[in-house]
Amino acid sequence: MDYEGQKLAELLFYIIICLFGAVGWVMGYLQQDFTIVFQAWLAGVVISVVLCVPDWPFFNRNPIKWLESVPNDRRQAAPKSD
Repeated sequence: MDYEGQKLAELLFYIIICLFGAVGWVMGYLQQDFTIVFQAWLAGVVISVVLCVPDWPFFNRNPIKWLESVPNDRRQAAPKSD
């Protein structure tokens, strides 16, 4: 997962959790039942984990360009024997 993919995963996580939490809170308030709030929040957590934790291909659209390796020209010094 690249850096832009990490940012997208975090944004998706926050949106899903807040959306399910808000809808669950409203439904729970209207029904006067806290378990509805908890179940909606739990459904949001499960959906966000399924979407955000695996390394899906759409999280890898901006691959990191690494620098070329620098050759090591130093000679290894032989250990001194006394």
